[in-house]
Amino acid sequence: MTALSDVSDFVGWSGEDQDEVSIHVAGMTISGWQNVSIRIGLEVMPSTAHLAFTEYQPDGQYMLSVDPGMRCQISIGKDLVITGYVSVVETNTDAAGNLMFMEIDSLSIDLIECSAEFATYQMSSTNALAICQQVSRPRGVTVTSTQGAGNTDIQQFSVILSETAYEVMERVCRLAGCIFYDQPDGSVLLSPVGATQASGGFTEGENIEQISTRRSMRGRFSEVRAVIQNPVVLFTPPDGDDYVSQMDAVSTPVNAVATDPGVTRSRPLLIPVELGDADYAVAKQRVQWEVARRYGRSQVIDLICDSWRDKSGKLWTPNTRVPVKRKSWSSAQMWLIAEVEFSRGEDGSRAHVTLMPPEAFKPEPILLPMQSNEAVAAANSSVGDAGADRTPVQQEDI
Repeated sequence: MTALSDVSDFVGWSGEDQDEVSIHVAGMTISGWQNVSIRIGLEVMPSTAHLAFTEYQPDGQYMLSVDPGMRCQISIGKDLVITGYVSVVETNTDAAGNLMFMEIDSLSIDLIECSAEFATYQMSSTNALAICQQVSRPRGVTVTSTQGAGNTDIQQFSVILSETAYEVMERVCRLAGCIFYDQPDGSVLLSPVGATQASGGFTEGENIEQISTRRSMRGRFSEVRAVIQNPVVLFTPPDGDDYVSQMDAVSTPVNAVATDPGVTRSRPLLIPVELGDADYAVAKQRVQWEVARRYGRSQVIDLICDSWRDKSGKLWTPNTRVPVKRKSWSSAQMWLIAEVEFSRGEDGSRAHVTLMPPEAFKPEPILLPMQSNEAVAAANSSVGDAGADRTPVQQEDI
């Protein structure tokens, strides 16, 4: 019997359990964890795992030497779920027994906490995927894409000194209209929203043990309208009857209005048109995005499933479209898995799943930096022609 199998047998390893949680670290595979919490999600970076068991004997035959900072992998059965680092190791001994506790973070922890490193902080003639790969490479994190996500050409991009790699990627993915999140092998994936669909779904009375739905009106507006950033509007208060005509004057040329039929009382929201938005194309996308995203964020399902896997045996994963059927609904509705927590304790194993409409994760449309910079240059030139006593438009890297 090898040392590796000794450790596995000692802490209770069972090769027949497809949902057995194990950690491979320091040349050992440790399983038999009695308390498990593994959290992954579209807005969960880094992915995390909290593991504990009570059979650890520091003075016995099996001395486990695991230190914070060690690279490791977390698996559920044969499925890899997290590649990262041991962040915390805690051992407690009292009259009741011995406890070993570990916290693990995925490789993306370094993208979130560390400042971005570049040979040059000004890039040109590139695309979103290439920028994400470049900013992640010094931290040892691979970035890939699916379904063409990240292929958006970016003619000019500036990294702000002291930005973290995560902050750079967040801005870049907004430009590309995609999302990014952790993968089991430690890489980061650029993807459109709802890239995959699960086999089967969640059905009340079958695999749903508990379910709650949340519907909110907070943050939703009856009408979202884009307006031109005009000094008259910004600094001159309108006189009673002039308000309507003034709003028409700054919004009619844009013709970017979106309404939320679910908001029955008057709740208007004005958003400014970005400088350089030719034909107001981005403004028209932005008002639609405001309504859709705010609706998506207002609709949330939290449920507890009795299994970590769908009907095909695949683990529940974020960014997966899945049908949900409640007894009170006439038919199943398609939702998006936003977050999953695989938990195990004295009361058994369960999957805690948060779902939202896909609209909740659509990236905000923004101008490409080149378009904005050209508009700023044109504005400054116009101001200069009008006279040197005018204050020029200030440029910021996006």
